[in-house]
Amino acid sequence: MEASASPQPRSISELLLRPPLYWLFHSWRLFGYGVLVPPLLYFEPLKTLAAIVAYSAIHRQRWWQRSIHRALGFGASRRHKFVNEHTDVIKEDKRYLWSLHPHGLLADGWHSLIARNLESFEDSGKGPPAVGRKIALCFAPIIQHVPVHQEMYRDLCTSASRKDIVKWWKTKDTDPALIPGGFSEAVFANSAERRYEYSYLKNRKGFVRIAVEEGKDIVPCYTFRQNWMYRTPRTLRAARARLSQHIFVGIIPFFGWMGTSMPLTDETTSVVFPPFPASEYKADQVDAAHAAYLEHLKKYFDMYKGRFGMKDTELVFIGNDFKDDDWAARALHRLGLLSSHVVATQPLPPPRSRL
Repeated sequence: MEASASPQPRSISELLLRPPLYWLFHSWRLFGYGVLVPPLLYFEPLKTLAAIVAYSAIHRQRWWQRSIHRALGFGASRRHKFVNEHTDVIKEDKRYLWSLHPHGLLADGWHSLIARNLESFEDSGKGPPAVGRKIALCFAPIIQHVPVHQEMYRDLCTSASRKDIVKWWKTKDTDPALIPGGFSEAVFANSAERRYEYSYLKNRKGFVRIAVEEGKDIVPCYTFRQNWMYRTPRTLRAARARLSQHIFVGIIPFFGWMGTSMPLTDETTSVVFPPFPASEYKADQVDAAHAAYLEHLKKYFDMYKGRFGMKDTELVFIGNDFKDDDWAARALHRLGLLSSHVVATQPLPPPRSRL
């Protein structure tokens, strides 16, 4: 099943209103409002503090969330698509852990699809388009209070802790979803990197462990071309990936169209893969289950990549063993500021997708 795109703008009002709302959606979801806060606090401290307090008071109100969601959803691109051709093997009477790949800057394609569907995270809704069930996002805890994100996700957004993930399986109709690559993987999102798609999963076994121990299968969802939405620097990626995950903040300078936060492309497709049978493994088989999950993810990535614009891209699994091989890393290594553990002292061979 494929979620069809909405018709192209027809009325004058749509032609006039959609571009500024498109800009606002992408700018604010990537924290564009943050640059305004320091000068406003300096020049208008009382008014700025009053505005922050007012937002804190109303941002959990449903009328506010729906209004912002509706407005920004009107501006969101209709080119993002969602494809689910495996509804026959995703059973209505089973509960799953949904695993979203890749991280991108901030789940960019997935977020844009949700923006267009007001009912995605409503109590009375049925989840994101073409999923067919309610989904709760298990992200960084701060996301449930961040403007533009919390208006979309509302109450169905918690931390990625085991406790919060398991909590959703105790509800009658809501499955948890997380992005296992985390901020480390976000560092590798880069539109200039077309030959390789880096997946920071080699050492990420926690989500597989939870699924195995709780007897739940994992449903991967891959957004093709999501990493091509923005350009990011290739320098010090390994060092920034480790630091980003440690401080729970992505250290990712990014550049979109003409250096702005507007994406270089918004033609992405989020594809649901068949469930991975994590429930068939025992608690002492987590390593085997993790290796098999990576094989499962790569198998279906390769199956769909040509269809969705990534024919010549290879999915490569990396982790803490990834080493920087750029001028900045080598310079810092010579100065004794980075160890050979994170810097390649010899030219690196082409990456291989070793599981």
